[in-house]
Amino acid sequence: MTVEAFHARVTLGVQDGVAEVCLTRPQQHNGLDWSMIEGLLSAQRRLVELTREGGGDIGAVVLSGEGESFCAGLDMKSIMSEPQRMPSLLEADEAGVNPVQRLALGWREAGVPVIAALQGHVYGGGLQIALGADIRVVSPDARLALLEIAWGLVPDMGISVTASHMRDDVLLELAWTGREVGGQEAQTLGLATRLAEDPRATALEMASTMAFRSPKAVAAARELFSRAPTLSRRERLALEARLQRGLIEDLGPL
Repeated sequence: MTVEAFHARVTLGVQDGVAEVCLTRPQQHNGLDWSMIEGLLSAQRRLVELTREGGGDIGAVVLSGEGESFCAGLDMKSIMSEPQRMPSLLEADEAGVNPVQRLALGWREAGVPVIAALQGHVYGGGLQIALGADIRVVSPDARLALLEIAWGLVPDMGISVTASHMRDDVLLELAWTGREVGGQEAQTLGLATRLAEDPRATALEMASTMAFRSPKAVAAARELFSRAPTLSRRERLALEARLQRGLIEDLGPL
């Protein structure tokens, strides 16, 4: 396996068609300090380079956290030690996305399935980063929460996009109270996709399967299910047929 490191906080390894991005600040439950933020953004950019230039060598991604927790959210003591840098986090780029939103939304630019493996503390920014993945595998004893309300803040890391599949009242209750939920409830509420005693192992197994599926079929499924909610019934059915027609044509003569 080839492994690259970013800002001493994040690693990116690739093996057998699967890339793993790992947060590596375990003593602090992978809390988001400035170096972690920069490391994640750098890892995202590198991942996009690899998926675009690698000719299909990477077919899926696993996002994980070293140690007891996936990510306990912002390390406020560290972040507030450099308050002059705070405004930069809210400056949008030409695509209208600011750096903290990109921490969640940036995984989607890789163009391949992204699976987050969640254990331990999955708080605040950590939960929002996980929501940027396509699939979330969570351990039963994990603790998930939107804790921004404790600081008088609102969740702002792209959650209005990444959690658009969830009910508004569920998101409001979590955002207004900061209540922690366990793995089972997280799955029930739509924060998690499935439960596993070893989320990382399960995520890697899933990614290994997805990595060798047809890239065009994977992309078509993403387009279908991401666009369908905004379309009429007639438009949904037409999109299904158009995507399938293109895939059948790629198969050649039957």
